[in-house]
Amino acid sequence: MEITCPRCESTFAVDPRALRAHQGLVRCTVCQQVFRVELAALASGGEERSGWSWGRRLLLLVIFLLVLVLIAQVLWWTRSYAYAATSTPIRQALLNAAARFDVQIPWPGPNRDIRIVQSSVLPLPDHRAEIRGKIRNEAQLVQAYPVIQVTLSNSYGGTIARLEFRPSEYLGPDRHAADGFVPGEDVSFHLSSPKLIAAPGYQVTLLSRP
Repeated sequence: MEITCPRCESTFAVDPRALRAHQGLVRCTVCQQVFRVELAALASGGEERSGWSWGRRLLLLVIFLLVLVLIAQVLWWTRSYAYAATSTPIRQALLNAAARFDVQIPWPGPNRDIRIVQSSVLPLPDHRAEIRGKIRNEAQLVQAYPVIQVTLSNSYGGTIARLEFRPSEYLGPDRHAADGFVPGEDVSFHLSSPKLIAAPGYQVTLLSRP
């Protein structure tokens, strides 16, 4: 702390602990005047500095939290978190946080760079059929699973029916649409419906929807 000599008005720094050890007695190094510094004032000054220090820490903490919130908002609105979610630990942390707050992560769409890499039609009894295949996310981010559309056509190429299957209808029990479509792996799909009948022609397409 800084004190001022009452005789020559010289100002110099002293150690508060040394002042307490000498009961507040100080000798001016300029004019050799001996005077006393009130220990109560010394304590008050220390409390003020301590309070200011805690206030500064609190202010820095608030600023830090505001910056974190701002970064989170930017990542949320730009869907940039979908790129970071390609890392398994980060993706799992996002899913755990979403589950804790009972919300669903809006994985980005429309679905880009998602391909059908395999599909086959299997006939079933009662003039029905089912379609099995695999899709792949070739993007560099986690996306929403697409809607799969099946167009049935007759032998002349005319459309008989057009069916749509949502992710919850074609994914296996080991996958959940809310977890997002991770890039770099093939995901199996299974299309089955009473309306999916045996037909001369089938066309399986992915619908790009937000």
